[in-house]
Order: sequence, then C-alpha cells, then structure tokens
Amino acid sequence: MKVLHVSDTHIGYSAYHKIAENGINQREMDVYNAFEQFVDYALRTKPDLIIHAGDLFDGVRPSNRAISFALNQLLRISEAGIPFIVISGNHETPKLRETGSVFRIFDHLQHIYPVYKGKLEEIEIGNALIHAIPHCHSNDELKKNIEMAQPKEGYINILVLHAGIIGIKEFSYTRGDFNEQIIPAGYLQPSFDYIALGHYHKATEVTKNAYYAGSTEHFSFKEAGEKKGFYEIEIDSEVKINFIPLKVRQMVDLGEINCLNLMADEIEAEIIKKFEENDIEGKIVRIRLRKIDRGKFKSLVWEKIKKIASAALHFEIDYEFLEVEHELKGKSRIGSLVEEWKEYIAKVPIEKNKKEIEELALKYLSEVSR
Repeated sequence: MKVLHVSDTHIGYSAYHKIAENGINQREMDVYNAFEQFVDYALRTKPDLIIHAGDLFDGVRPSNRAISFALNQLLRISEAGIPFIVISGNHETPKLRETGSVFRIFDHLQHIYPVYKGKLEEIEIGNALIHAIPHCHSNDELKKNIEMAQPKEGYINILVLHAGIIGIKEFSYTRGDFNEQIIPAGYLQPSFDYIALGHYHKATEVTKNAYYAGSTEHFSFKEAGEKKGFYEIEIDSEVKINFIPLKVRQMVDLGEINCLNLMADEIEAEIIKKFEENDIEGKIVRIRLRKIDRGKFKSLVWEKIKKIASAALHFEIDYEFLEVEHELKGKSRIGSLVEEWKEYIAKVPIEKNKKEIEELALKYLSEVSR
C-alpha cells in the first residue's frame, strides 16, 4: 500500500507586503503553490491513500479565496478517485463547540474524509484501517481518544493525530502555539504500522513508526534553511519511508553581528558584506544585530541598506539594544526561572494534572535557563 503523508499546509496564510502579479499577497500565493505541487505529485503517482495530519487551513475562518482554492484542489483528488483523509488541527478548530467547522464543506465530496468532530473516527480504506483523531476539546480528551485507538488484526493500522510530543527536543520551539495540545511520547504505540503526525513544522522521525511530515512552506525564521515536503510511505511486509521535497521559497537567516565594538558605518559594512556573500534574490532574509546601542542604531543609513536588500522578497533586522541588556543585568536577582516556577506552582490550587503541568513547565524552563 502506498500512502502520502502531508501536514500543516496552512492554506490562507499571508505575510509581509509583497504582492504577486495577480494582486494577491505573494506569501499567500507561495502557500497555494506548495499545496498544488503536492496535489500534482499525488495525481501523477496515484497513491492508495492520502493522509493530511492537520492544519489544512491557517485559521478557523479562512477567506473565500482560501476556501475556493482548497476546495478546487480536493476536487482534483476526488475526481482522481484517491481517498483523502484530513483531520482538523489546532489552527482551524474553533475553541467553542457551538462554532461550526469549515471542514463541513468537504462532507459530501466523494473519496474525501474530513475528521473534525473532536473524537476518534475509524475509516476503512481497502485493507487499511485509519484511526483518525482530530484536534480535541482538551488535552484529556485527546489522550482518551488515543487510548481508544487500538490496532485491529487483519488490517494495516495507521494512527493520525495533530499534537506536540513531550520527549523530543525538536518540539520545544513550538510551545505556546495557538490552542495546541501536547502528549507524552509514550502514547505513540509501536503496534501501529504507521503514525502520521501533524503540528511540528520540521519533517522528523519521532519513533520508528511515528513521523512528523512537517509543513509545506516556511512560516517562521525558526524554520529557516529547512527542506519542506511530505512523506511517501510503502507499507508491505516492511515499511519504507521516503521524504519528497517541494520547491518552495527559501527562508535564510544570515546570522548575527556583534555590534559592541563597531561604529555605525562598520555595522553597515558588515550587513552589506552578508548580502554580498549570500544569494538573496527572491528569498526571505533576516540579519540579527546584537549589543547595538540606540545611538548607533539610529545612525544607520537605512535607505542604503534597504536598497541593497531590495533583491529579497522580504528583509528584516532583528535587533537587541545594549541598553536593555544592561538594565536587565542591573536589576536585583530574583532567582532562576526554574526556582521561580517551583515556588509559584507549589502555591497554586490545581487539582487536575498538576504533576504533568509542573514537569512540562520545568522541562521548558530548564531549556531556557541554559
């Protein structure tokens, strides 16, 4: 059985101010282009099944243009007779149960199986049984649904869910994402033939049978330099997994410049040097300035910098003022983040999942404190 595992397409996402020739935000068009490439590949290779592991859309209420685009692409898949299972992720799941889901528009499309009602659904496709769990109304409900999902004999068993995983260092950057849910790695049962994960934007092997497909485009500079694509899985007597890259707009972090001992013109020269040493044509580019005082920052000739950076689709400077660093160092010590948290959580009257919350927070705070 051949399965395509894709996730986090975030259709409807837009950013920056560059407009494409058709008058639409260029980053919105980039996202459309990435998903259309995926659909083109699916139609060429004709897999037995496509699994989308959540965040098809970027928001609960996508624009009419985003809905129209997604619908047209899914109609192409439907007309080709390829089963397509898509679960709702945290970005497109409304917080209130009374709020309807945009996924309802897919309910009557042939071969399209939208899963969005906050509970486990089992879908039989040929000799495969897909245990699909959409974004749930709480972390506890998510765990209960995962416990209910049990492999059945005589089937290729595939689990699909959209969540963060405690226990993998790569996931630490996504903490705090909108409406996200997190589970321990122990919930990923090795008895499933394959576990298709969504939410983390980098293609990642979590366990021998569980993978994040990653996102199909770059959505943060934390993803700069990452390859974007999806997985093609062959499930027979053994499972073969192949990452298929997509051609997407490159996002490049040109690194940081320590401005402490540099004059304004020297900082400008360092910025220009980074441009000259790297191909920035059509890319999304960032440079980080560290330990720069406000006077030097104001003295930079921004028109000159912007002119040189104009070849990029988007250029931004992330800066850290020297004065702010001194202010922080000058304040009285209040203890480490870990110590502060332990003192705080000990006084909070949480009855449910207190130990789990404490352990998760301590894990993240320890990483920040290093």
